[in-house]
Amino acid sequence: MAFSGKAKGVTLIELLIVMAIFMVVIMISASVFENVTKISSSVTKSAQSQMEGIVGLEILRRDLNAAGYGLPWSFQTTPDPAKYLESDLGADNPVKGVNADDFNDAPPNSSAGLPLPAIPRAVVLGTVPLTQDPVYKGTGKNSNPGSDYLVIKSAVVAFNNSVGKWGYVRYSGNLTANKSYLAKWNSPEDLVANEVVVTHTNTFSGATQTPHVLAMQDPAHFSYKLTTKDATGHYVPAHANYRPSGSLVDRFGTRVNNESMVAYAITSDDTIRMPFNRADYFVMRPTGTSMPPRCCPGTGILYKSVIINTMTSSGGGRTLYPLLDCVGDMQVLFDMRDPVDPNSTMTVDTLATLTAEDIRTRLKGIRVYLLVQEGGKDKKYTYPYTDTNNVIAVSDDRTPSLGHTFRVSDMKSFFGSDWVHYRWKVYSVVGQPYNLIY
Repeated sequence: MAFSGKAKGVTLIELLIVMAIFMVVIMISASVFENVTKISSSVTKSAQSQMEGIVGLEILRRDLNAAGYGLPWSFQTTPDPAKYLESDLGADNPVKGVNADDFNDAPPNSSAGLPLPAIPRAVVLGTVPLTQDPVYKGTGKNSNPGSDYLVIKSAVVAFNNSVGKWGYVRYSGNLTANKSYLAKWNSPEDLVANEVVVTHTNTFSGATQTPHVLAMQDPAHFSYKLTTKDATGHYVPAHANYRPSGSLVDRFGTRVNNESMVAYAITSDDTIRMPFNRADYFVMRPTGTSMPPRCCPGTGILYKSVIINTMTSSGGGRTLYPLLDCVGDMQVLFDMRDPVDPNSTMTVDTLATLTAEDIRTRLKGIRVYLLVQEGGKDKKYTYPYTDTNNVIAVSDDRTPSLGHTFRVSDMKSFFGSDWVHYRWKVYSVVGQPYNLIY
């Protein structure tokens, strides 16, 4: 068989050109894939940060709203300082430069030196000393200078199955036999065996118009454990002082027929240190590997620290709950009723010198601002700013002089020269202490 024409092959030059084109396509595809992967990773980390923020900040918001719930406004008698205790953690604990004991309203107290237990304040605020080095300097400090330390006191800020439970103790008797008992709701919210409760008077008597007096058996006992039931299965207060007397009268001298007291559950199965629970909020960089590697070296973790409210815990102790990663700063502002004009509201960044009553009658809102890093470090990203003296404000636009406004020099000092390659955002949480009167 004969063939016409000549068979044509591929030259070396043509093969090299095709391979070169193929390599260029592969390189472009790899670059695009790498960018997509980085963007996807950044978006994933950012989404993860936002999810953490939703959960952690909701816990903070709940506690802000609960500030003051179940706090006594006065004592039936002066408590024994050896039995009514708060924090006793010592200096630089949990944050260096700040002592948790300084926010006590009851001894032991490291520096305030209160001689006797004082009426508990619903909210107390401190600040990491401005003279302290930033965390980024690596000098052993674990919180940035100027960052706030927030203390909330309330019956419900702890994490246990008892908090949030309460019950009425109404007078039931004939003036010769007091058969008062704790009412039941017939629900999972009912008080149960071994829960420890504190009791407040809830009825005015005569000319005295003071609610929320902490009922006390004696100076050494301001709480009791639920152990004894009556024939109907209701818990009976452990002492007559925790029950309505049946002898109260109104301001006109007429006997009060609906006399009652309120019992708040604090914890379970122990003797408590203080007639409320306490949660401290602060930003701290933990040691070791606890800090996520994606976080900027100058950031820390927003913690909720619950003081262990039992006598069996030395110094009260504390339990740390991490709420939000990669936090660089926390600032707290307060909306207060103006003492001169009751119809006006003023915003302040301190509660120093205010008594428990001042806070209870004037505090209208608590605003917390957090400087948070979203996602991870991105060399291809540059944080946008136009004013070197106003890079980002951890505050409110209405009160620019309060809070903390970061300059470029501050960002470098706090977070290093690579701060511009992180995405920064200010989270705000606003709470209204519904249980305070204003």
